[in-house]
Amino acid sequence: MSFLWHSVASNWSVLGSGVDSVLDILVLALVSSGRGTVEDFFLTGRKLAWLPLGASLFAANMGSGRLMSLARKGATSGIAVGAFEWNAPLFLCVLGWIFSPIYIKAGVVTMPEYLRKRFGGYRIQFLHAILSLFLYIFGDILVEVCTGAMFMKLIWGFDVYLVTTVLLTITGIYTITGGFAAVVYTDTLHAVIIVLGSVLLMGFAFKEVGGYQELLHKYLDAKPRITQEGNWTAKPECYIPRLDSFHIFRDPITGDLPWPGIVFGVSILSLSYWCTNQRSS
Repeated sequence: MSFLWHSVASNWSVLGSGVDSVLDILVLALVSSGRGTVEDFFLTGRKLAWLPLGASLFAANMGSGRLMSLARKGATSGIAVGAFEWNAPLFLCVLGWIFSPIYIKAGVVTMPEYLRKRFGGYRIQFLHAILSLFLYIFGDILVEVCTGAMFMKLIWGFDVYLVTTVLLTITGIYTITGGFAAVVYTDTLHAVIIVLGSVLLMGFAFKEVGGYQELLHKYLDAKPRITQEGNWTAKPECYIPRLDSFHIFRDPITGDLPWPGIVFGVSILSLSYWCTNQRSS
């Protein structure tokens, strides 16, 4: 009983500390940044240092949905899924050395604005803006909010719909009132939490399994006890660990993530994601 009480108290203290930190950072962003022009609102007057910008890029990419999905895919398939993140530094360099100078020279702050200046007319700008908003709302925001609400329900027992409403309201308020500066500062806090939390989780996981070498052996023996229920029966490939689980470059024919797709396909996606996708970069 005492252990349960301390666990609940610790969970609430973590939640309270997180909310308090976000509010403090929001106040700092509102006080320290100007929002009088489009450049101030979207680019904070180009006054931010490289560290918070980098932390914001990292946190915007590694949200709750990404953490949960990569962990699930890694547990079922192996480490090859990490290639989706490992080539990010290369294409961030491409963004910094090739794409960003073009955007800066064109004097634009949004991708739809660049397309209008590049090709003329407002139709392509309007269509790109609508498409980006649609993909962002139904492809990114819904997933992130859903996973965040599920996590808070699991830990604190909150109602999913209430949590969703609160998360969207708080995010909307600090984004609209604080502009890009508020987003960057809160993302910097999120980046610290993600990194420290992931390192701690990795340490506890390795301690539980007995170290990396034990993981190599035990992973291949990790099979579920229940593979059927009623009229449903799981296929063996869905629960039997792959022999190439700890290989990044897998067979182009039999691999679930073949190496040509990892090298060329993921690179094309990363080029689009990091260099032209304003929703994340």
